[in-house]
Parts: sequence; C-alpha cells; structure tokens
Amino acid sequence: MTIRTDLPYLRARSLRAAQPAPPAPAVSPSPDLADVAGSVAEQPSASLDLSAPVVPSPAQPPSASLDLSAPSAPAAPAVSASLDLGDSAPPTPPAGTPPAGTSLTLFDETPATPPGGTSLSLDAPSQAPAAPSRSPHGHTRTADHGLGLPTINAGERRPMTENEPVVELTRMQSAAGGLDAKVAVSNPSEVILGLVFETGDSRESLVLPGLSQQGPDPRRPIFRATTSGVAVNLRRITDIHRLVLFAVPTRPSKQLPGGTVTVTTYGESRLEIPLVAGPTLGAQALLTGYVVEGRLVLRAEHDPYSGTLQQICAAYGYREISWRDPYTPLV
Repeated sequence: MTIRTDLPYLRARSLRAAQPAPPAPAVSPSPDLADVAGSVAEQPSASLDLSAPVVPSPAQPPSASLDLSAPSAPAAPAVSASLDLGDSAPPTPPAGTPPAGTSLTLFDETPATPPGGTSLSLDAPSQAPAAPSRSPHGHTRTADHGLGLPTINAGERRPMTENEPVVELTRMQSAAGGLDAKVAVSNPSEVILGLVFETGDSRESLVLPGLSQQGPDPRRPIFRATTSGVAVNLRRITDIHRLVLFAVPTRPSKQLPGGTVTVTTYGESRLEIPLVAGPTLGAQALLTGYVVEGRLVLRAEHDPYSGTLQQICAAYGYREISWRDPYTPLV
C-alpha cells in the first residue's frame, strides 16, 4: 500500500475525519389532553364540549311521536352559532304545540270509555253485573223486569174477551192463596173441569175428577180437581212451569152447555171466561197459564176447535203423558 504524502490529500482527509455527526432530530413531546381541553375552553365560539346535555324539565311537552313502545324524546332545541350544549336554556315551544298528555303512545294512555260505561279494552275486566237485592230475611229477590201486560186489582171483575185475553197476576197474587176455577152453568153436572200441567222439574201430568184428583204428589198436592171445580196451590208457585185448564162434557152427545167459567185469585179478583155451547170431540181448552219470573200469566184461548183429551194435550205441547185411549190418560 502506497502512502500518499501529498499535502492536499492529507488536508482533505483530516477535514473529513473531524466533521462531527449530524445531531438526531428532536422528538416533540405529545400534547397533553388537559392543555388541549384548556385551549378549546378558551374558544367559546367554537366549543366542542362533550359533556352530557342537560335533561329537559318534565314540564316540556312530548312530541307527537307514533312510537308504540315508549314516549319519544323531546325535540332538540334550536342550535345557535355556538356549539356549547352545556348551559343553554330550553327553548320556548312553538305555537300550536299540543299540551302535555296528548301523546299518541298507546301503551301509556288509559283506554277510552264510551258513553255507555263499558270499556272497549279486551284486557280490562268488564263491569261486574249488579248483585241481586236481598230481602231483610236473607232471601234473594228476582229482578223485576216489568212484562208490560194487563193486571187485575183486588176485588176487580175482568171478562177475558178475545180483544183482551191476557192478564198478568202480581207477585202477591201469584204466590199467596190459590187459584180456583168453577163452572157457572144451569146444570153444573153437565161439564167438569180438569188441568194438565208441567212442573218445574219437567214432569207432565193431569188432574180430572173421578180419575186422578190431585197431583203431582198426592202427599203434597199442588193441583186438585173435584166435581165442583179445580184449585191450584199458589204457595208452591216455584214448582209450577205451565198449565192448561180444559172442560170435558159429561153428556153422551159430548155437547158443552153455554155458560161461564170463573177464575178467582188472591184478593177476590175474578176473571171470567165464556163457555160456548156446542158439540165437541171430547174436550175443549179454555185457559193457559205460564209462570214468568215468579208471576203467573193467564190467557183465555177462545179456541174454536175441540178434540179428544189426548189431542188437546198434544196440541198445547204435553206429549209426555201415556194414554189408555184417546179419552183416558194413564196416571
């Protein structure tokens, strides 16, 4: 290796060797978040405050939201030039805003009730019916619905004509004393009266003089039939469902004499049914009775047709009675 002794080379070499290394670039420290927040706080016009917004007061009306699950949040107030959301006051609601309590949320509103008083909500229990009234003795009283039928006063006489054939007995008349039917003719032995009836337990039977004079239970009879007439014990009105009063002529020709059948009730009230003279086929229906809510409703049938006793009973719906022949029941 040849060593160079020329001066220019050595001078340049020494300068390169003595040249110091360039300094490392200085790393700027990371900005402190507190300093950044402080610098931002110093600029109120362009604030980026991230703190939670102030909850609006309860008096602020809700918006007309159609959300069916929960009430919607109130509308955001008008934004000013400043972005600071911390200390701004709630805006005044515009004109025409509905008052509080008119939200369309369906689950928070009380269901409307129609004028009739019955709620249309399927979840709400319906209004309980009024409890039946009770007498001072603890007995339940049947509700009085008022049938709107003609009645008869105590001591009154009432012909049951074709134009006015129906009479409703009051509760007192229907449950006190008895109902007595008798024949008023020139010769009472020419006709007898009988009753076909249905009890409250759906038993059908009849009473007729000389055949079965009392029923349905001879030990505690409700209906009686004798040669002078028939009687109904109205003290057991709850055991009666319906009845038919009929006339049977005793003449061999089966001819009914002309006259009147009288029916006497509690308080000496009297109903009069015409007995039309003429031939029959064995029996003639005169009067029907039905117990409606503890009251006895009587109707004069004025039936122009007659038939055998079996046919008369079947025509008025009594078909559970056995018969020996068309004129004689099996009782």
